[in-house]
Amino acid sequence: MKTYFFTLAILLSLPFVGSAQNTTLCGADAAHRNLLQVHPEIIQDEIDLEQFTKDFSANYSHYNINRAGNIVLPIVFHIIHQVGSENLSDDYIYDQMKTLNEDYNALNPDLSTVIPSMVPFIGNIGIEFRLANIDPSGNPTNGIHRIYSVQAFSGDDYSKLNSWPRDKYINVWIVAKMMAGAAGYAYYPGSVQAIYSTPSRDGINILSNYIGGRSFGNYSLCRALTHEIGHFLNLKHTWGDNNDPGNACGDDDVNDTPETKGWTSCPSPNNAKVCTPGVIENYQNYMDYSYCSKNFTEGQKIRMIAALNSNKSDRNNLWSPENLAATGTEDTTYIQSAPVAAFGVNKRYTCVGGSVTLKDASWNGKIDDYYWEIPNGSPSTSSDKNPIVQFLVQGWQPIKLTVSNAAGSSSKSDTFMLYVGSDLASYQAPFNQGFEESNVLDYNEWVTANYDENLTQFKQVNTTAHSGNGSVRLNNYYAQANFDVDEVISPGYDLSGLSSTTSPSQMQLSFYYSWASASTDFTDFFDDSLVVYATVNCGTTWASIYSKGTKNGSADLINAGSVQGFFTPTTDAAYWKYVKINLSNTYKVPNVRFKFRVYSSVRGNNFYLDDINIGNLSTGIEDISVVNNATIFPNPTEGDATLNLSLATAGKVSVNVVDITGKEVAKVFEGILNDGDSQLPIHGSQLLAAGIYV
Repeated sequence: MKTYFFTLAILLSLPFVGSAQNTTLCGADAAHRNLLQVHPEIIQDEIDLEQFTKDFSANYSHYNINRAGNIVLPIVFHIIHQVGSENLSDDYIYDQMKTLNEDYNALNPDLSTVIPSMVPFIGNIGIEFRLANIDPSGNPTNGIHRIYSVQAFSGDDYSKLNSWPRDKYINVWIVAKMMAGAAGYAYYPGSVQAIYSTPSRDGINILSNYIGGRSFGNYSLCRALTHEIGHFLNLKHTWGDNNDPGNACGDDDVNDTPETKGWTSCPSPNNAKVCTPGVIENYQNYMDYSYCSKNFTEGQKIRMIAALNSNKSDRNNLWSPENLAATGTEDTTYIQSAPVAAFGVNKRYTCVGGSVTLKDASWNGKIDDYYWEIPNGSPSTSSDKNPIVQFLVQGWQPIKLTVSNAAGSSSKSDTFMLYVGSDLASYQAPFNQGFEESNVLDYNEWVTANYDENLTQFKQVNTTAHSGNGSVRLNNYYAQANFDVDEVISPGYDLSGLSSTTSPSQMQLSFYYSWASASTDFTDFFDDSLVVYATVNCGTTWASIYSKGTKNGSADLINAGSVQGFFTPTTDAAYWKYVKINLSNTYKVPNVRFKFRVYSSVRGNNFYLDDINIGNLSTGIEDISVVNNATIFPNPTEGDATLNLSLATAGKVSVNVVDITGKEVAKVFEGILNDGDSQLPIHGSQLLAAGIYV
């Protein structure tokens, strides 16, 4: 009979906050609420801007008489990408600019279909957006900036990379995925008056498939940027300052937009008389969710012009003559700019003889010529935009790209983007890797991938381990972003000699990990996850064989509690989680590799990996996977509680309660339990503190 050690980690007296991934047009309200929680001091800035807006509106007729011509606003698009479909061509941006300028000058072709009752209130905002022609360093630019980063899949404030000064440019970040399923979001100018250090907040985040216009068949979707720039210029949703269209009649502090509940589809005019009898609501407004948006109103125009005349968040400097000259937007003359070389790959790992597509990601201007240099590749040079190259030498591959046009050229070199492994297995299974030898990651064909080349990366350490002295650590204590992605990839193993018929089967992968939180709220993680993959074709395809954390729809990855400082576990079993994965006969082949991918966040702490076993029979302490279910009731509790424990296999069980730091606070049970359900009381000297338990 085996002994199972079950440690119950408790979150003491903390509220449980659930989250749902709902698809919404706009995430501005959620972002605003989150910012208020962290910085309640912004309320006064918002109040001040509202008072300025009222005073400005009262004197708008005088201002409008003295204003000549359109207000010109410089804009820059930062395309955050991983050389996928989110890396939109420049033509998408040009088409989006055309749509913006039509919408903000009442020149959109569908304006003629605005319902008759709203025609008298249509507002020509008189704003012209121009792509920046000079960057913050004074160099020529086409106003389109491309950044190769996994933050393309974050879509929160941390994906706002390389922000250009907000007093000179409107920053728009295009991403592949967005927080909480939104299409985009922006902050009101009164909310971001203070420049919070990290991350940058002011500007617009938007999904790549909402960018373009009529030329790309997404005319209704591309109005999302029109909507978000409205928030950037202090417009609320037509039903009010929330993200709950259709729930309650509300107002947006604009006199000529009728009171409305808001719409998530396009109604008929007769069905749009909900909040005020006989009054057709402006469901075609750009600040609604109807997807048939066609107009702003004159009142919304005044509110936006007020924001552009306020010094809140530097909106009044954007269109100053001095800034238009500094950004090269004082006229429409275009200065050709030299391109900036950049590239990615369609996969970061292959074997000798394998082929990889090199993918151009250059930016800043039209490219006339490409020149690739790949010393270990076939071909070793290429003038194609995206060449397919076969690699013939094992190890990290040097790659260089030079791009040029009439204005100049630039080059980009990288020696740690692509690794070519052996086409033969390095080890025969069964095999154990305990990371006791020095430089395992450097010399034993273990490969690490640090996608954003930051401080959060895998390194071998000899300061702590599950057993012995060595382990692999992902240093996440200094994380600067959510959705950071790091990987460690194993050498090839020959599993063809393992038995799948013994009891238990040898077809297993097992390991230990230790992961702590820097937050006391375990529901607070954005993307902390561990995913294990396997490949039988040298990385051409990877199959997920284990997933835990938010990638698997749960928040149960953290096993070592909450640690505010730099987390270093001891060898105590309470700090280490055992994972055993049963492998199918698909992997009973001569060359199998495993990949450990970690998604980490700024709320997490360090992650450790140790004692990886391929094909060994497991002995001793068993995985918590023998526990089918574990729940506490009542929950919340005032002290007395019962633990429901369901075991897949009978055995000797030790159940302890630890707090969020990993400190043991109670021994619940030690003895023999049968398989199936058992109830274990927690009372008396083990009395729990009042709170919610996870």
